[in-house]
Amino acid sequence: MTVSPGSGGWQRVLMGGRARWFVAVAVAYYLGARLGLSLSLVEDNVTPLWPPTGIAVAAFVVLGRSLWPAVALAALAVNLPVSEGIVPALATAAGNTLAPLVAALVLERVGFRRQLDRQRDAIAIVLAALGSTVISATVGSLALAWSQAIPAPGLPAAWAVWWTGDAMGVLMVTPFLLGLALYRELPSWPLRQWAELVAVLLGVVLATTWAARTLQVIFLALPVVGWAAWRLQLRGAAPAALIASAITTWSATRAVGVFEGRTLLDQMLTLQAFNACIALTSFVLAALVSERNNAARALQQSATELEARVEVRTAELSALNAQLETEIRERFEAQEQLSQEEARAQREHDIAETLQRSLLPDRLPDVPGVEVAARYVPATRDVQIGGDWYDVLQLPGGQVGLAIGDVAGHGVSAAATMAQLRMALRVYALQDTSPSSVLRSVHRLVSQLPMPEMVTLLYAVLDPNTHLLRVASAGHPPALTADATGARFLKVGLAPPLGVTAEACYDESSHRLEAGATLLLYTDGLVERRGEPITDGLDRLSTAAAPMANESLEHLCDHLLTSLIEPHRLADDVALVAVRPLRVPSGPLRLTVPAEAQMLSHARGSLRRWLREAGVTPDEENDLLVACGEACANVVQHAYAAAPGVLELEARLEEGLVLLWVRDRGHWRAPSNRGGGWGLPLMQALTDTVDVARTGEGTVVHLQRRVSIENGGAR
Repeated sequence: MTVSPGSGGWQRVLMGGRARWFVAVAVAYYLGARLGLSLSLVEDNVTPLWPPTGIAVAAFVVLGRSLWPAVALAALAVNLPVSEGIVPALATAAGNTLAPLVAALVLERVGFRRQLDRQRDAIAIVLAALGSTVISATVGSLALAWSQAIPAPGLPAAWAVWWTGDAMGVLMVTPFLLGLALYRELPSWPLRQWAELVAVLLGVVLATTWAARTLQVIFLALPVVGWAAWRLQLRGAAPAALIASAITTWSATRAVGVFEGRTLLDQMLTLQAFNACIALTSFVLAALVSERNNAARALQQSATELEARVEVRTAELSALNAQLETEIRERFEAQEQLSQEEARAQREHDIAETLQRSLLPDRLPDVPGVEVAARYVPATRDVQIGGDWYDVLQLPGGQVGLAIGDVAGHGVSAAATMAQLRMALRVYALQDTSPSSVLRSVHRLVSQLPMPEMVTLLYAVLDPNTHLLRVASAGHPPALTADATGARFLKVGLAPPLGVTAEACYDESSHRLEAGATLLLYTDGLVERRGEPITDGLDRLSTAAAPMANESLEHLCDHLLTSLIEPHRLADDVALVAVRPLRVPSGPLRLTVPAEAQMLSHARGSLRRWLREAGVTPDEENDLLVACGEACANVVQHAYAAAPGVLELEARLEEGLVLLWVRDRGHWRAPSNRGGGWGLPLMQALTDTVDVARTGEGTVVHLQRRVSIENGGAR
C-alpha cells in the first residue's frame, strides 16, 4: 500500500502498542455493530448501515491487515447473540472479516493513498466498497436462509439490505476515519475555515432532512456536499457525506419521505444509489481539488527550485566568465576587459580560433626529395579544441623533421599547451637534429611549466639523401612503414610521456626508409576504440595501409580515414602524417618552382640529390651547387620586379659533362652601383663555361662543368 505522509508515525505507534490497537479495533468494531443493529430491517442482524465494515477497512489501511483477528473476534461476538446457532454466526463473522480484507487488498494493489487526494483514490474506494461487500452480503444472507431465520423468498431483499449496509459503511465511515488523521497531519485551519465547516455541516443536515422528509427529493443534498468537497476537500467532504448518508438511511429505516410506500428492495436500491452518488460527488470532487492544489504547490515548488538553480547556474557562469577573463588577460598581454557578457564570449571564441590555427602548419613545406601529406579531423563529440597536433620542419643539410603529439584533455588549456610545445620543439629541433636530444629538451620544459595535461610526442628526422630515419618516442603510438612487401611498425624504445618522470630517458632508434616507402605518423584517435584493446586498432591500421603502399599519399590518407573512423561519431581528434622519400628520376632533372627566396633550398636540395645519384664527387658537387645557387638567386632577386614568376632548372649529364640551365620568364632590373656584382665571376670560377642569354621572353643561364664519376655512375 502506498505510504503517505505521516504513515511512519502510525507504524511506530502500531509497533509500540500492538495489543492496545488490537483491543481498540475490536471495541470500535463491536460498538459500531451495536449502533448499526439498532437500524436493522431484516430480523435483528440485517441493517442498511453497517459502520463496522468501514471501521475494519480503515484499520487495515492505516494499521495493516494483520489486525484481522481483532475484526474476526468482534464480528463473532456481535453475530453470536443474533444468529440461529454457532455455524451461522461463524459464517457471518467470516464474511464480515473477509469483505474488508479484500477491500484493503484491492486498495493496496492499486496504490491507494489514504489522504484521498487523487481522483484514482476516490474511484478506487467507491469500487472497492461496492465490490468487496458483495462477499459479506452473500455469505450473511445465505447463512440467514440456511438457518431459516428468513424465508427463501426474502433472500433478495435481505441481500440488498446487507449489501447496502456494508457498502455504505465503507463509503461513508472509512473516508471519515481516514480524514480524522488529516486534521493532525495537514496544516491547521484558521478560524474562518472552521466556521465554514460548521456552516456546511449544518447546511447538509437541513438540506438532507428537508429533501428526504418534505420535498421527497433526496439528491438535493448533493450541491451542499459538493461545496464542502470543493472548499474543504476530504476534511470537509467526509463528515458532510457521512451526515447526509446517515440522515437518508434513518429515513429509509423509518420509511418516511421519499421511502414511504416502497418495497424493501426498492428502498435499498434507492438508498445505495444515493450513497454512491454522495460518495462519488464528495470524494471525486475533493480528490480533483486536492490534485489541483497539489499540482499548484508542486508548480510553485518547482518554480522556487528552478529559481534557485538559475541563481546557482548564474553564479557558476559568472565565476567561469571571470576565469576566462583572467586567461585572456594572462595569455594575450592584458587585453582590454569587456563590459558585457556577449562580448566576453565572443572574445573567448576568437582566442580559441587563433590557438587552433596556430597548432597546425598553414601549409606543408616543399621538401626536396620528400612527398608529405597530412590530415586533421576534429572530434565530433566535443565542440572544444582537441589536443592532437603535428608539424613538418625543414632542417639544415636537407633533412626534414616530423613531429606528432597529443595533449590529453580539451579546451583552451590544452590548446595553449599545444602551442607552447610546438614552438619549443621547433626551436630545439633547429638547435639539435638528434630526436632523443629534442625530446629531452621538451621534457625539461614540460617539467618546469605548470602543465596538468599529459603529453605524448613522437619526433623523427629523415635525411632524404641517405634515407636514414631516426626516431624517438615519448609514450606515443608507434610509427608505421608500408612498402611493396607489407606494413610493419617501427621498433622504438619504450618511454613515458613528457613530464611524467623526473629524469628524461628517451632512446633513439635508426631505420632506413627506402625511396618509395611510406612512413605513417598518427595519434591514438585513429586506432583507439572504447571497450577494446589498442592492439586491435593497430592491427586494423596495418591491414588498411598495406595494400595502399603504392598509392599517392593523398589517396592513402583519405583511404585510412574512411576505413578506420566514423566521421559523425568520432570521440577523439585524429592527426595523420604520411611521408615518402621520392625516387630520383633517371635521366635529366627538370624542376619548376616559384621564384621565391624560400624555394631556393628546394631547388638546391633537388640538384644535390640528382648529382649524388649521378655519382659526382663531393667537391665537384659543392662547386656546382654554389654556381647554380648563385644563378637561381639572381632570378629571385632581379627577374621579376612586381608580378610573381617561376624559376626553371634543368640538369643533364652527357659523357662526363654536367650541363645546367637556369631560366626565367621576366625582365631583369637595371644594374645599380650599390656594390655586389660578384655572381658572374663566381660562377665562371666554379664551372668550365658560363653563357647568359637574354631575350624578350626571359633570361637563360647555361653552365657546364666536366666532372669525375664515382662508382661508375652515369646518366
